[in-house]
Amino acid sequence: MNVSVIGTGNIGVAIATDLSINGHKVSLIKTSGIKSEAYDRLLRNKNRVYLKENDTYTETTINNVSNDLSENAKADVVIVTIQSTYHEELIKKIAQYLNNNQVVVVVCSYMSSFYFSKYCLELPMIAETTGPYLEGRVELEDKANEVVFRVGCRLTRSPLSVFSETRKKECMEKLQSLYRGFSDDYTVIESALLNPNMVLHTVGAIMSIPRIEFSDGNFCMYREAYTHKNKATLNIMEELDKEKMIILDALGGRKINIYEAGGFLGKDPLESFFKYSESSDRAISPTSIHSRYITEDVSQGLVLLEDIALRLDIMSPITSALISIASAALGEDFRVKGRTLEKLGAYQYIKHLKYQRWEKH
Repeated sequence: MNVSVIGTGNIGVAIATDLSINGHKVSLIKTSGIKSEAYDRLLRNKNRVYLKENDTYTETTINNVSNDLSENAKADVVIVTIQSTYHEELIKKIAQYLNNNQVVVVVCSYMSSFYFSKYCLELPMIAETTGPYLEGRVELEDKANEVVFRVGCRLTRSPLSVFSETRKKECMEKLQSLYRGFSDDYTVIESALLNPNMVLHTVGAIMSIPRIEFSDGNFCMYREAYTHKNKATLNIMEELDKEKMIILDALGGRKINIYEAGGFLGKDPLESFFKYSESSDRAISPTSIHSRYITEDVSQGLVLLEDIALRLDIMSPITSALISIASAALGEDFRVKGRTLEKLGAYQYIKHLKYQRWEKH
């Protein structure tokens, strides 16, 4: 299958590498002008890359690595891995290359389906996931002068939503030919608000701003903000999660907590979370208070959550407080630049969900 992967960060390199190993014809596309050693190294090495999983290296070659957005026109499936902050700008640019026979997967999306609906003359089949099916990081020091993606976690089940109910079967058939773990478990609103980053990244990073600054970025959020010792941070995180679940319930969604949404299962989900957060495998991140942990997940996640709450006349004090603190700390008004129902063109969708929920009760 022809697959276009947009974005050359950790997630983009991971998916492009994995799908190439599995025999798909992949185009990996860079969208920003920011210098990337991984991208430059891929080009120097004629697109050679390694996947390291369970201490085993698998070498592969990505079919095409470039910054040419027109490559999307050739794709059966387009996978968007860039930050949601830049989704609207990207979708405006690629709309001309998309058609209604394609599937577009948006990773870590906050209702970006509505941007496609807003800008595409031909609407593809759109799926939104709460996260990547493959987690880990690009290692540039593992093999000399090579690009290695080290797998930290491979999901056996990767939940997502499909925007068009009438084309769900067709969409899922294509997606499962890429990765069997894709599962249409969520509605669009669920895939947006059940993104674990909206809860975990925002609380962990905002409450750690002094530590990030003092350490000059030598900071690991999970190992320092979410351990057995961090009762206060955990309390705030769980209160934010309660607000999210109240809003989901008001829209007819399922009240799935952060532990279930994040895949921290078993007899004791909290201990499962601590095992993940306290692992030595967690990356040093965020290294700056201007990291996506705040700039993306506050502006695109919490601002949207607050906007939905306001439309439903639901109080969300923790959500609002975190937005205000982040805005004051970074000196930018995230409510002004953030994602809202009006910008998405999604107000009628939320109004419809609210009405459906009211009818059932």
